[in-house]
This record gives sequence, C-alpha cells and structure tokens, in this order.
Amino acid sequence: MDKLDRWYAQLRVFFRSRDAFALLALILLLAFHLGNNWVYLSTRVTLWGWDQPSHLLTTLRYHDALQEPSIRSIFDVLTRPWNRPPLPWLPAAFFYRLFGVSTDVALMANAVFLAALIFSVYGIGKRMYGHGEGIFAAFLVSVYPIIFSLSRTAYPDFALTALVALNVYLLLLADSFRSRRGSLLLGLGLGLGLLAKWQFIAFIGAPLAYVIVASGSISDLRKALLEASPGSFRPLRSGSSDLHPTARSEDSAALPTGRRILIDPRRLTRPLWFHALSSLILNLAWYLPSWDRMSRFVLGGWVLFLSWLLVTVTLFVVSRPPRQASNMLSALSIGGTLGSVWTLPNIGYLHRFAIVAYGGANLRGRSLSFLDPTTYTRYLQLMVSEQLSPLYFCAFLFSVLFLAYLTLRSSPSGVLRNLDSRAWMLLLWLAVPLLVFTFSLTGSSRFNMAFLPSVALITARGLQRLRRSALRWALISLLVLWGLVEFFALSYDGLGWLRERAVLTTPLKFRINLLAQGQYIELPASGRTDPGYYVVPQILDQVMMDRLEDGREKVQLCLLANNPYVNSLIVRYEMYNRYPGIELRRFEEGVEEPPFYPKLFECDYLLLMSGWRELLGEAAYEAVAVLESSSSVFHEAFELWEEYPVPNGEVAYVYKKRYHLQDEGSTP
Repeated sequence: MDKLDRWYAQLRVFFRSRDAFALLALILLLAFHLGNNWVYLSTRVTLWGWDQPSHLLTTLRYHDALQEPSIRSIFDVLTRPWNRPPLPWLPAAFFYRLFGVSTDVALMANAVFLAALIFSVYGIGKRMYGHGEGIFAAFLVSVYPIIFSLSRTAYPDFALTALVALNVYLLLLADSFRSRRGSLLLGLGLGLGLLAKWQFIAFIGAPLAYVIVASGSISDLRKALLEASPGSFRPLRSGSSDLHPTARSEDSAALPTGRRILIDPRRLTRPLWFHALSSLILNLAWYLPSWDRMSRFVLGGWVLFLSWLLVTVTLFVVSRPPRQASNMLSALSIGGTLGSVWTLPNIGYLHRFAIVAYGGANLRGRSLSFLDPTTYTRYLQLMVSEQLSPLYFCAFLFSVLFLAYLTLRSSPSGVLRNLDSRAWMLLLWLAVPLLVFTFSLTGSSRFNMAFLPSVALITARGLQRLRRSALRWALISLLVLWGLVEFFALSYDGLGWLRERAVLTTPLKFRINLLAQGQYIELPASGRTDPGYYVVPQILDQVMMDRLEDGREKVQLCLLANNPYVNSLIVRYEMYNRYPGIELRRFEEGVEEPPFYPKLFECDYLLLMSGWRELLGEAAYEAVAVLESSSSVFHEAFELWEEYPVPNGEVAYVYKKRYHLQDEGSTP
C-alpha cells in the first residue's frame, strides 16, 4: 500500500504540473494532424512522379520479406536498396500487418515520425528555455507547409527531419556526455539517423562536433589515454551543462570515483579478446546466411572484416567505466556501428552522391555558377515560398534580428562572442546545412528541410523574449491562427476561395501569395492530383478482365510511355501482387535491348501516351516514331483497343494484338 500511495501521490503531482498540460497539448496536436492526414489520404487517389511509387514499392517488398522473418530476410531488408537506407519505409511494413496493405496505410505510417518530431522539438525547447518555447515551437514546426505536406508522402526527408530533431534532443539529454544513459540513447539515435538518409550527417554533424569540443570530452579522453597508473584518473565532476540549464545530470552523481576509462594494460588482453570474439560470432551469424550476396558489394568480403572491427571497438568502449570520454566514444561507436549495417554493403553510393550533389553537373544537367546571384538565394527563396510561407519567414527573421539586438545590448563586443551554448547549437543546426546545400547542385525544398525545427525554435524563443505581454500574445496568437488557416487552405480542395484571396497584387503589379506554394504543396484531388490523371489502375483492370475472358494464362503488357502519371514505377507498384498473369515489359528507358520496334510484336498489349516524349530513351523514341508513321505492318497486327484521356489534354493509348504469331519471337 505504501508503494501504491507513493505512485498515487506522484501522479497527482504530475497532473497538477505544467508537464501534464504540455503532454495533453502535444497529444491533441498529434491527433489533429493524424486525423487530417487520414482525411487527406482517403480523398487522394492519384499517384504521380517516380520517387513516390518507388518508395511505396519498397514498402511492399519489405512487407513480403518480413512475412517469415529470418536473419537472411532481415539482412536483405536492411541492405536494400543500394541507394537509399531502409529506415523511412520500415514502419509501413509493420503498419501493413496491423491495418492491411494499402497506399493510405503506408503513408499513415509516418505517424511514427510525426510523433517523434513533435515531442522532440518540444523536448528541445523545454530543456533549452522552458515549456512555453517547447510547446509553441512544436506547433510551429508541425504547421510549416513543407512539413505537413511531406508527412502525407513516402519521401524519406520527413523521417530524416524527425530523426535529426530526435538526435538534437538526445544530445541535450546526454548532458555534455555526463549522462551515461543519455549518451547510449544518443548512440542509438545516431545509428537510426544514418539508416534514414546519408544527408543526416550534414544536419547533426556540426551541433555534435560543437558539443564534443565544448564539453571537454576530448580533453578527458586525452587524460585517460596519457595517464597509466591505477587510480590516477580524476572522477567526473557533477553538475549540469549550460546547454540546458533547467536539466539535471541524473548520472553524474552515480559515476564511480577513482576508476579509469581504460583497464590496466596488464589486464587489457583478456577483455579485448573477449570483445573481439563476441564481435566475430555476431558478425558471422549476421553475414554467413547471406554470403552469396557478398560478391555484389563494392567492398566484397571486406565488409565482414570492417564490421568485425567496428563491433569490437563498440563492445570494448561501451564496457568501460562511465565518464565523459567513454560516454562520448560509446555514443559515436554505437551510432557508427548501427549505421554501418547499410553503409558498408552500399558504400558505392558515396560515388553517386558526390556526382549528383557536387559533380560539376548533376543527373539533370544542372550546374553551379558562383557568379550567378541565384546560387546564393535559391534555398532562401524556397524557405519563403514553400517551406515556411512569407508570414512565417517574416516571423523567423524578426526573431533572429530581435535576439541579435538583445545579445548586442547585453554586451556590445559582438553577437557571436556572446552566444551561449544553446544558441550555438541552434545556429549550427541551421547555418551549416544551409551552406552545404547552397553550394551543391541540388535545388529541392525537401532536401534541406531537416533544419526547419531549428527555425521553429528560434522563432519561438524570439517571440517569448518580448517583454510586453500584450504584444507577445498578439503575435503568438496571429501565428497560431495563420498556421491553422494555411493548414486547412492547403489541405482541402473546397477552400479555393481562401486560396484566391491569399494572392495579393501590389501597386507595382507584383503578385504575392501569402500561402505556401511549390512542388510538394499539393491538394488531395486538384491540379496535379486530379483523379482524372490516374488511369493506370483502369488500364490494368481492363487488361486483366480481357485476359480472363480470353482464357489466357499469361499476357505481356509492353510499356512505351514515361511521364509523371504513366511510368514503369507506377505500373509496377499497382501490379505488385495484384494482377497475376500480367507480365510487364519495359521499353521506355532501354531496360530491354534495342531495337525496340520489332520486339513490340511480341506484346499482347502496348501502352503509350500522346505528348510528353522528353523522358523516353532514344531507342524508345525511335520505336514510337516508326509506329506513328502509319506502319502498315503494325496496324495489321495491332488494333487501337482503348483510349484514356487525361485532364491536360493528353491521351493514354492501349493497343491490343489482333492475332498471335506462331513464333512470338519472329520479326515481321
């Protein structure tokens, strides 16, 4: 009864505290977004582009691979695909098992990352400044247009954003590596971030490096390595870090005194060999069942050796007595080892990444000119137009200038010299990724969105520092109201009148859209997502019905189209485990060996589009040209079976073979 009484008393204290109010507010905020996302996804039926169907196809493959889990199947999931780490799509595989397989369920799996983002941003704000900043920053980041828009998609950048925020929170929780538990959790978080996207390093690298240097962990490591006599290591001093002055260092008081980070050299061999042997057993158990795949990796069998070294170091470091140096090394080694599960087998991706991002001209032919002013403003323009919207960008800019003014007023020696550790972390989180992507060949609003939580935190801190409460609450209320207005206007088709009124024309005939706009700001069933564009399921249904009526066991559907609405990835995603007996042959990008035109006669059905031929391969374009030049042979063999017009005036044509040649491989 005494224990129950204590629990009851603690619960009463909690529910009367600000923590309970914050928890309730965050749960309601999360429920608000999940409910609206479900309505949005239930309305949307159109899938377009190439990346999204590719990601959704990956979730289906993961689901199949994990139906009967084994070391080999898990290995396959965690090492494929070669160009993208697997973590962003793993939750979808588990959601499939709970709620069934559908596109909506796959996209609702982002609920895991949405919750991580909201609670992490709140945790950062609370530990840095207080409850008010945490709650307001969590609200702001959740209503940034690019954030809530990508929470409804399969792009990995949303998961990356959530994991970057989570790692910054864990970095604070580690308390300058004074906290053993926080440091181990940080290591786990770093590993998960590396399994989300390679660009994770660009966002977390600078804050992590700053904390390592500012915390004194490197000096502590140097002392641990230089001092050799037993008991000569001074114990870690207790106390909290200035990174979050309101936080306690829960582990510092429990750290043992008079213990060293390294074992006496005379006793070093035994534990080191023990960890090396343990690492060997773990690695053999992991790699041997999939040894036939090792030859396909760039490093080949060296993957096993390098992984053995990494795991050995990790086990050895984690087993050392807790202090700043060992805690820091534990976090880094755990993160590196966990991330190496995908990285080592797919290390060749670094070459592709370097070419795409910094190779002089990327895959789209885009090059970087240092004399072009737009090189330095393109990502700032994306912040205004698509990531934040003009009003939220102005609020962020006001907060930056206001905080700089307060810093200068307190000490006129310079802004940067007077920044505390919390400000440095936020500044590095924002500035370094912005510079990294500005001087790359990339130009997408989703690529650098993982720094937006820092924007929300800076905005919240700046407004909370206003001394006049009336002005402070007026501005906060305005931003909350505008966030809700913008959220609904960009989430529901029926609010077109609101979107029209948000476009203003200045006296100089300059148009300003107060709402966000861009490639990833999409309504559920208007514009690019008009249901009339999504003809692929109709085509597959028609082919399937015709196959069954003809009593044919197997038919070939040949694809000679490659546009955002009809391409091989969308067709393959829709076909996956749904249309038995239909075989897809791809002619649009040169998957098959040219010449293509003679091979068209091997097809039972041929799908092509009018217009939009830019993305067809050279051989495919030549085949279409021959076909459209009124080839009498082709039209004797095929009939125009169905036409599917789409809203932009183009038409999807499906040709059906009139009769079957005795020799399917013969050329007419």
